[in-house]
Amino acid sequence: MVGRVPTLGPTRVRFTSDRTAPVAGAWYPYTADLACELGNLSAAVSPLIGDITSISVNWQNYRRFPGLDSSDSPAIPPLMTITTPQTTATVLVIPCRTSSSLAAVLLRLAGDTELLDGQAHSLETLRGRRILSLAGQYLQEQESAAAGR
Repeated sequence: MVGRVPTLGPTRVRFTSDRTAPVAGAWYPYTADLACELGNLSAAVSPLIGDITSISVNWQNYRRFPGLDSSDSPAIPPLMTITTPQTTATVLVIPCRTSSSLAAVLLRLAGDTELLDGQAHSLETLRGRRILSLAGQYLQEQESAAAGR
């Protein structure tokens, strides 16, 4: 079967109910080969926000991204902007090298999903809130810079 991408599992993506939020959701791909997973992402996202007309990203080479819990994690987490005829939503792309525990918390936080018992004050939750805050600050700075032009 040449050209067929194996299904790795369910698409791990969550959105907040407010699609206009600075970070409106998160996606946790299985691999660093995002091109192979975009079809599954598109299929999972389209019923939630509409048919995708464009996708843009804020990084040069995703394959080089360490996990978001790594000491050499970038100051600005990877973000993807998904545009449909109805809306534009920015999602945090959680590098596949990120620990599954932090990724699970980030998916819950970005999707406004209730945290599990005992997670509210955990180190992973504190990291997750910091990562989402950095992403939001970056987006606000970009918006301010664009308005100033």
